[in-house]
Amino acid sequence: MSSSVAANYEVDAGVALKVSASRETVGAGLTVLRALPAPQLEAVGPFVFLDHIGPARPPQGGVPAHPHAGIEVITYLLEGENDHRDSLGNESTIRSGGAQWITSGRGMLHAEFPRGGADGLMHGVQLWTRQLEALDDQSPRYVSIAAEEVPQTEIEGARLRLLAGTMPIFFTAPGPIRLSTPGELVHVTLSAGASVTLPLKKSWEMAIYVLAGAVNVERAPASRGELALLQPASEITLANPGAEPLEALLLGGEPARRPLVFRGPFVFNSREAVEAAYSDYVEGRMGRLDGAPF
Repeated sequence: MSSSVAANYEVDAGVALKVSASRETVGAGLTVLRALPAPQLEAVGPFVFLDHIGPARPPQGGVPAHPHAGIEVITYLLEGENDHRDSLGNESTIRSGGAQWITSGRGMLHAEFPRGGADGLMHGVQLWTRQLEALDDQSPRYVSIAAEEVPQTEIEGARLRLLAGTMPIFFTAPGPIRLSTPGELVHVTLSAGASVTLPLKKSWEMAIYVLAGAVNVERAPASRGELALLQPASEITLANPGAEPLEALLLGGEPARRPLVFRGPFVFNSREAVEAAYSDYVEGRMGRLDGAPF
């Protein structure tokens, strides 16, 4: 279902629709919570995919080589490390607080090998956005972002980390992830009993996803593994009613053009484009990595 009709599902003031993430298995036995796409919500702004990983012990073998095309891929770590290798020749490691950003263009392959932190656990998210259509026939690119490159501010029990987009009321510079389709991605931490009011753009589709703890979005409650699609507004107040810290993501932006056509790791606006990307992959035109695609 398009989020453009989600206002028919009003949960409470400020929230149009609440989605509970499903449990899915990826790679070599890695269990994730998948909040997007969902049967009742295929996208939030340009964001078409959200996998929440952990906290858990990462499986041996990681996520083997696989392709992407038509999307921008963000992997953001709250805990642990992740080794990246791709068909462009890039190799890097992202650590807690850091991110990697792939603009897949016409297609590329990558492999990921997560590792736990000091306690053996890793915790993070992978998100996809539908890239600008003008990039669909362009070369892919990869950017690794260290934790210290992510702007951060703290105010009265709240910490905000700006990964993508702008929020001039709190930050003087944009986030390091410069999405091709205008959007925003903010990591919000609230201590017990704290609250924060965040500015929104009324014309954008925006949502809150809960990584840990619980939150009241205006009067609507949400807890770990739940995504709350927001009603159009100029601001939203988040409050932590619990005794433990809240970790959440504010995400969204300009709505992605419909239709959205998914086939595994490919997302385009037509079935023909998806099928062409699949052919490019199996015929090796996206490159090769660790024996894939053969």
